[in-house]
Amino acid sequence: MNTEARKERPPAIALPSDRHQYIRQRLQQEGRVLAAELAQTLGVSEDSIRRDLRELAATGICQRVYGGAIAMTPNTGSFIERSHENVARKARLAATAVRLLQPGQFVFLDAGTTNLEIARALPDMPLTVATNSIPIAAVLFGRSQFEVLVIGGRMDHRVGGTLGSIPTLAVQDMRPDVCFLGTCSVDIELGVGTTIAEEAAFKRVLVGQCNQIVLAVTNEKLGTASPFAVAAMRDIGRLVIEADAEPHKLASLQHSGVPLLIAD
Repeated sequence: MNTEARKERPPAIALPSDRHQYIRQRLQQEGRVLAAELAQTLGVSEDSIRRDLRELAATGICQRVYGGAIAMTPNTGSFIERSHENVARKARLAATAVRLLQPGQFVFLDAGTTNLEIARALPDMPLTVATNSIPIAAVLFGRSQFEVLVIGGRMDHRVGGTLGSIPTLAVQDMRPDVCFLGTCSVDIELGVGTTIAEEAAFKRVLVGQCNQIVLAVTNEKLGTASPFAVAAMRDIGRLVIEADAEPHKLASLQHSGVPLLIAD
C-alpha cells in the first residue's frame, strides 16, 4: 500500500467547519483549489464543496473561479507598514526591473512599496519620471538627472499615493513609455487586481495610457485574487518575479505566455 498517498488523503469530512479548515489550509499552501478534486479527496459531493467555497468567499478567504476558488491577496495594511516588509526581496526585484529602462524615456512610477524600491534603484541616466506617490517623489528629490512630475490630488494613506479625479485626469494627458504598476494580486486567469475600488479605477486609466506595463511582484501576490480588477495578463509587457517563486506558479506563468524576468 502506498503510505504517502494515504497520508495525503484525509478521511471523509462531514462537518462543514472541518472542511473549511482543510480548504483554508490548501489555499494557503497552493493558492488555488478545484471543487472536483476536493470532493473526491474529502469524500463529499461537489455541491457540498461549492457551498463551502461560497461561504469561504463570503468571509474574504477566497474568490470563486470556474471549477474552484483562488486565495485572496494577503496585501493588507497601510503603505508605511508595508514599506518595512520584505525590503531586501523588493530591492532585488527593483534591481532587475530597472534594467528595462533606456536613457530619455518617460517613466511612470505608480504608488506601491516595491515601486518605492524601484525609485531608489533608478540608474543614473536622463529620465522623465511621473508619480502619484509622495514617498516615491521624496526618494527622487535631489537627483537632478531626472525631471520629476508629481501628480496631486487626495492622498490615500493605504495606497501611499493620490487617488480621485485629479490624478486620473492628469494621467489622461500623459503617454509614458514605461509604467511600473503597483498591484495587490496577480493571477493568470483573473489578471491584475487591487483591494480598493478607487485605486483600481485610477490604475485602469493609467494602463490604457502607457506603452509598456511592468509588474514587479513578490511571491505572496502570485496566484491570488483581489476584489477589483485592474488589467488582464495580456496587458502586461513584463512580469518581474523572485527567483524562488513556487514551481507550480512559475510553470503556470510560463505557460500563460507573459514575458518573465526573474530577479537575481
